[in-house]
Amino acid sequence: MTLDRFRELADSFGGDVERWPEAEREAARAIARSDAGAAILREHRAFDRLLAIPPEIAPGRAGRASLSVLQRIAAQDAFPPWYRRWLQPTSLLPVGSFACSALLGLWLAVELPYHRDEQAVAAVAAVFDASVITLWGNQ
Repeated sequence: MTLDRFRELADSFGGDVERWPEAEREAARAIARSDAGAAILREHRAFDRLLAIPPEIAPGRAGRASLSVLQRIAAQDAFPPWYRRWLQPTSLLPVGSFACSALLGLWLAVELPYHRDEQAVAAVAAVFDASVITLWGNQ
C-alpha cells in the first residue's frame, strides 16, 4: 500500500483503521506505525470527533423551520384548475393516443371494405410499410 492510497482510505473511511475495508487493514496498520501515517490518522481522528458532536438546535428554531416548510408546500399549486390539468403533457398522452387509434380504426373501416379489394390493401400496405424495410415485408 502506498501513502497516497492510505490517504485516500483515510479520506473515505476516517481515522479509525478498523472501519476500513478488511482487505486493506493489515497494510494500513503497517503504514499507520510510520510518522507520516500516524499524522494522517491524527488529522482524520480530529475530524471524526468534530463530526461526532451533535448539533444544538433550539426547539423554537426547529418549530419555525418546520412551519416554513409547511407554508412553502401549501403555497404550491397542489390542485391546479381543470384546464391546467388537461394541458399537462402527461394527461394529453392517453387522450391523444385514444384519438389516433380511433381515427386509424375509422380510416381502416372505410378503406378496407368487407370484400377484398387489392387497391385498398395496397394503399394500407403503403401507409404501414412506408419507411419500414424488413426481411419479411413488402419491398
